[in-house]
Parts: sequence; C-alpha cells; structure tokens
Amino acid sequence: MKPSEFRLSESGEGPAVLMLPGSYATPAAWKGLHGSLSIPIRALSTSLPGYGATPEIRPDNDANIAHLVEFVGQVVDAAGEPVHVVGHSWGAHLLLSAALAQRISPLSIVCFEANPVFAQPVEGPFPWRPDVEAMVTRFEAALACEDPEAASIIIDFYSRPGTFLGMPENFRAFCRDTAPTNLRDWHSAASFTPSFKAFASFDIPVTLVRGSETPEPVRDVTEQLLKYIPGACEKVVDGAGHFLVSTHPVACAEILETHMGAFNH
Repeated sequence: MKPSEFRLSESGEGPAVLMLPGSYATPAAWKGLHGSLSIPIRALSTSLPGYGATPEIRPDNDANIAHLVEFVGQVVDAAGEPVHVVGHSWGAHLLLSAALAQRISPLSIVCFEANPVFAQPVEGPFPWRPDVEAMVTRFEAALACEDPEAASIIIDFYSRPGTFLGMPENFRAFCRDTAPTNLRDWHSAASFTPSFKAFASFDIPVTLVRGSETPEPVRDVTEQLLKYIPGACEKVVDGAGHFLVSTHPVACAEILETHMGAFNH
C-alpha cells in the first residue's frame, strides 16, 4: 500500500506513547488525559483516516480493515522509536488489529473501551450481534436519507438515548460531517472477524480499560479479550461510560501511569 498522509503531533519528552483517538474524534480527545499525567512522556497522536487532517485512505468499494492496519503500522513507524500504544474505541480496535496482524510490535498496549464487536467468541456468537447489525443498517439508511441527526444512532448506542442531542453544537456538527466516515468504519470493523482465541498469541503487556456504565457489547468484548490475552489486566472506571477518556480524564491518566510504572522498575 502507498504511504498514508497524516500529521503526527508530538509534545513532551520521555517514553514514546502513541495515542489513537476513536471515530468522531481527533487528537484533541486526549487533551484532558495528557494534561492530567504526572509522569513525563513523549506524547504522539494523529487522527484516524477520514477525521481531522487525515484524509480517507479506503477506496469507495473496499473498506477492508487491512487498509487501516497498514495505516497504523505507518504511524507507529513514523514515531522512529519503540512505542507504547494507547487507543480509545475504534482507535483501540485498530491497535489490536494491527498487533494481531503483526504489523506493529509495540512495547505495550492500553485500550480504553476496545470494541472489536465482530470478532468471534469460541462459545458462539454474542446474543446482541443481530442488534448491532440492525443498528448499522438503520444508520446507513439514515445517512442515505440525509438525516442530519444520523450520528445520534451511534453516539446514543454507546451511551444512552438523548446523549447526542445534549452535546455541544460544534461537536454535533463535526459528527454530522464525519458520519459517512463512521459508517465506513463500521464496514471495516465487520471485516475483522478473528476468533478471540487468536489473541492468545500476544506476548506484551496489555491493559484493558472500560467504564462501569459501558454498553453490554463492550463489556462482553472486554471479557473475551481478558480471557485470551496472556496476563491482560482489566481496569474499570467507576461511573464512566464509553467516552471515559473525555469525561474521566484524571482516572484514565492514573490508569495509564500505573501501566507505564511497570516499565520503570
């Protein structure tokens, strides 16, 4: 694949930590968490394809996640040194995908609300899979009808009904503009269907973080990842939902500090 175009932001000195935001987000999503850290790091970040300053890289007729795995690999390569990788939601999904594909070999992984919802449990499909698929179908139909509030279908799924309407207008406008990219993200996610058992191949430290109020799919996915990733650690942020890196930055920063602290001994 040809080199991707992206702007890699950088600040601070210390261990290199690459932070990938999720859908409907830019590196600004990490501002609160980064500002709450009491340890020095070289913080790196970029927007995912189709968001912020990063152009879309997936062809119109090909949303295969392989394009995004390669993108993540190029971003990690651009860091120029071994990195710890941190992701939220879709960003965390892509880090897990790239690591499983062995396109990246990070020092460690921290996932906030990782959501590979189309991966396969050994015991059989999740009972909520049809509901998720139906939601994506509704989202696609809403976009086709040019519904200006189509993004609320996704935002409210990860939180609760009415969440999108209660968000600041500038954020809602950003979501409206990038909703087609988010639909493509869902199509890419649907192409990532490994058995969760495949994650048993991981041999690096992994911390999986979720909110106590996160939706059932994220809870179930986290449970599956914990079951198979050797030595994976779970952290639960009390009172937090899916958007915890923005709503609970201090708690998330403390979790990242604890994770990083293991490398200073």
